[in-house]
Amino acid sequence: MKTLPKACQLFIMFIILIAIGILSWAVFHTAWTRDTIVNLLVFVILAVISESLPVALPKGGYVTVTYTIVLSSAALFPLGITLLVVVLGALFVFGKAAGGEPLYKKIFNASQFVVSVACAYGIFGFTGDKIFAINLHWVTNYIIMALVYLFINITIVTIAIGLTQKKSPWSIWLSNIKWAVPNFMALAPLGMLLALIYQNFGIWGLILLFVPLLLSRHSFQLYIDLRENYLNTVEALVQALEAKDTYTSGHSSRVGKLAAAMAEEMNMSEEKMEFLKYASVLHDVGKIGVSEFILNKKEKLLDSEWESIRNHPVIGQEIIKKIKIMYDIGQVTRHHHERYDGKGYPDGLKGEKIPLESRIIAVADTYDAMTSNRSYRNAKTHEEAVAELCRVAGTQLDPSLVEIFCNVASEVVSEELAAVPSPNSAASAIVVADNADRAPKVSFNH
Repeated sequence: MKTLPKACQLFIMFIILIAIGILSWAVFHTAWTRDTIVNLLVFVILAVISESLPVALPKGGYVTVTYTIVLSSAALFPLGITLLVVVLGALFVFGKAAGGEPLYKKIFNASQFVVSVACAYGIFGFTGDKIFAINLHWVTNYIIMALVYLFINITIVTIAIGLTQKKSPWSIWLSNIKWAVPNFMALAPLGMLLALIYQNFGIWGLILLFVPLLLSRHSFQLYIDLRENYLNTVEALVQALEAKDTYTSGHSSRVGKLAAAMAEEMNMSEEKMEFLKYASVLHDVGKIGVSEFILNKKEKLLDSEWESIRNHPVIGQEIIKKIKIMYDIGQVTRHHHERYDGKGYPDGLKGEKIPLESRIIAVADTYDAMTSNRSYRNAKTHEEAVAELCRVAGTQLDPSLVEIFCNVASEVVSEELAAVPSPNSAASAIVVADNADRAPKVSFNH
């Protein structure tokens, strides 16, 4: 925990102290009997199992079917029982979920569950209607309680992640809530059903329903895995390109970082930033269809060879559009060599008719092209490249995006150079394959 930023440490300690106070008060004010202890043990076992099978969210944090267990317990039992269910469920995980996780994380997770559940219980406190019943008034309160628990839970975790990564908690929250809401829609009704079955059929009915709950968790995991597989597909395509042309090694990832920095400066939504990330990584994949002789030629390109180079955005689009979820990304890669004045290729689009993502990639790609070491020329310095970007702003590149790039480029480049401590890092930290300055018409973004 000492490695965490000071603000994050203070936030974690604050949540833990609040949770200890709430838990102590709730346990002390619970009437403990044989039945309440049995109920506690049953739901703790279910909570431990579900917490041991988490599904990671894209921007940090995770979700589990524990949400259903907690809601069911909240519907049936006093606050003290439900809080012990979430605390013990969070602390006594097993398997991969328990491997290597620091103790302070487990305690924090248990604490934020306590705070979230306590806030959710407040809904019934305001209405005075805690007795479980299937009627419109109670169901409405249950839905509000479930939403309160979800939002408090995600908010606390998001703040911790934001303080740890020194990123905007708001952007992380928006991304994670997008992934958590489908999980909520699936699991919240099951929480009520779980409570109803346990009330009427006891432990055996609970076990029979818990199996579909695990299947629900499995379906959500498959969805996240599918999303991850698309990223792996992207990386495989880029690796195929980099194996073909050694000068492109690392180019796509660096263009992606520069484009992402611009997108953050523009306060672009997480969804659009992710779209831009894929497009940036894939923007040059069409070079797979270009001869290695042309890509690595030291001399000035012939007209026929230049036409082959000019065709790589179209080839890239044809490759990408075969992946259905990335169809729109193909449109962006097709147009990343259009010019702001309409003299680019392949379609001669002009100004804002060029997709925004394509214009962003064009700026980042142009910079990376100029600051590259090649077999046929030396790289420009950062200052020379920025000066050239400013010169072609309004003709080759979108001037507003060039201005944004200049605001963020120094910081991103400094991070890149720090990561490559070799004597030639100033030249080698930014490397890209580019053939434009050997073409009949000079242009710095290939």
